[in-house]
Amino acid sequence: MKGVNTPFFLQQILSVKQLISKIIEEELVGTDWFLVGVDTNTAETNLKYFIDGNEGVSVQICTKLSRKISGILDEEYLEETPIRYEISSPGIDQPLIDKRQYVQHVGRDLAIIKNDNSEIEGELLSVDDTTFDLNVLLTKNKKETQTLAFDDINKCTVKVSFKKKKK
Repeated sequence: MKGVNTPFFLQQILSVKQLISKIIEEELVGTDWFLVGVDTNTAETNLKYFIDGNEGVSVQICTKLSRKISGILDEEYLEETPIRYEISSPGIDQPLIDKRQYVQHVGRDLAIIKNDNSEIEGELLSVDDTTFDLNVLLTKNKKETQTLAFDDINKCTVKVSFKKKKK
């Protein structure tokens, strides 16, 4: 597989899904972007790759990755089953999957379901390697900063708001 730094003995056992993931990860080394996840059908003929970054994702980076992948797939899998793939950002309505996604959402409100199924909402204040701080509204006029561990989170989504925040 030209353009991919894969040892010959591994080239034969990589699925198309794994190959595309490897291409994306190699292309994103040294950038602020990273692969978040992959959705696929059972036959792995329809693949959706989600990338994110500290400043979000541009159409240009998705296009660049798509062209790189197309070149390799056209060369290596020309006669095999047709493969459809898409590269995009996860979208604001999708749960945060990777810890690195939290950084770009500092200042936004999050809706969180913990592992014990309790729910909490609040403004994301800061993020480190294992925890993040959330400003939680306790009563109408009282807020409290709570530190939550990533390991304690089952699901986290950004609450979409079209209201301007007061400065």
